[in-house]
Amino acid sequence: MQSQPNHKKKVLFFLPPTVGGAERMTVVIAKMLPREEFEVKFVLVGKTRGEIEKYIPDGYPVRFIRLRNIWLFGTTRICKLVRQEQPDMLFSSFLYLNVRLILVAKLCRTRVIVRNNIDLSRTEHKINLPFVRLTYRWADKIIAQQEEMRQEIISFTGLPAEKVVTLHNPIDEEYIGTCLKADNPFPPDAQGQYKYICVARFNHQKGQDLVVKAFRSVHQENPDAHLYLLGKFDNDNAFCRSIADEIRNSKLQNYVHIVGFDSNPYRWVSHADCFVMPSRLEGLPNALIDAMYLGKPIVATRCIPIIERIVRNSYNGIVVEPDNVEALAEGMRKATLLKDTRMIYQPATGRDFVSLFNSVLNE
Repeated sequence: MQSQPNHKKKVLFFLPPTVGGAERMTVVIAKMLPREEFEVKFVLVGKTRGEIEKYIPDGYPVRFIRLRNIWLFGTTRICKLVRQEQPDMLFSSFLYLNVRLILVAKLCRTRVIVRNNIDLSRTEHKINLPFVRLTYRWADKIIAQQEEMRQEIISFTGLPAEKVVTLHNPIDEEYIGTCLKADNPFPPDAQGQYKYICVARFNHQKGQDLVVKAFRSVHQENPDAHLYLLGKFDNDNAFCRSIADEIRNSKLQNYVHIVGFDSNPYRWVSHADCFVMPSRLEGLPNALIDAMYLGKPIVATRCIPIIERIVRNSYNGIVVEPDNVEALAEGMRKATLLKDTRMIYQPATGRDFVSLFNSVLNE
C-alpha cells in the first residue's frame, strides 16, 4: 500500500465519537497535514457518530464503524474498512484503538503511527497493557505527549528509543482565534466578579469536587468571587449529583455556576480571571494549555511531572499538590496576585507532525 510518486498520501484518523481532549487533538493533528500532500479521512468507531463530528471541518470525509462493544469483532470490522480504503497510514490517539490499529496495519500491510493519550501506569483499562507489550513493537512510530510518558513506554515495551518520539500537544491557533470572535458569555452582572473557571468533563479524576470545596474557603474571604464549571453534566451520574449536592449544602448556588457543555469554551476562558485545573490525573491537559495560550493565571495540581515545567510557580501560575483542598484554596487566593502570565509551554507545530509522517512514509 505504498504511495505512488506525485500522489497524495492517504491517512485514516481513527477516533471515538466522544468529545474530549484526545479526540479534539486527533482532529487538530489531522488538520495540520497539508491537503495538497495528504488525503485525510476520519473514521469514527463507536455506538453512534456522536458529537466529535461537529469538530471535523467541512471537506474531510468521515467513515463510521458502528460497534456496540470494541471487544466484539472490532478488529475484524476495522480491517475490512482498511482493505476497502487502501490507505498509506493509520493513526490513533487512544490506547484501546492503538493496539487494534497496529494489528490491522500488520495484517493489511500498511503503516501506522499511534499516540498515547495517557501514561500506561495510569490507564483505567489495565486489560489493554498485555496487548500494548505485544503489538507496540509493530508500530512504525509511537508519539508520547511528554518525556516521562516516552520513557515509560520504552521501559514497559522494551522498544528501541528511536521508535518513540515526544511531541507536545499542538495549539490550534486558527480555530481558537475564530472562537474568540464570539460574544462574552458571562451575564452583565458578572462585571464586578472575580471569575474562576474550570473546564473539564465531570469526572472524579478531573477533581471538580475538590475545586468546589476549595472555593467555599475562597468565597468566605472574597464574596465577589464566583466559580464557573464547564463540562458535560449528567444528572443521572452519581459524581455529578455529588457536585450539585456539595454546592447546595454549602449554600453556594449563587456563586458556583454549572454551565454544562459548550463547544466554545475559549470565549468563557478568555473573559475569566483565573483558570483552575484540580485534576487527580491527566495525560497532557489541553484545556490548561489553551488557558495559558490565552494568558490566564493558572492554578494546577502537580498530577503529572510536566505541570511544573509548563506552569512556573508564582510566575504564570500556582502549582499545588493533588487531592489537597486547602492547598488548592490557597493557590486560588495567590493566583489573584499574579501579574506576568506569559506562556512558557512549547507546543509541537504542524511542521513537526508533517516531518514525522513523511519520515515514516518514506522509510
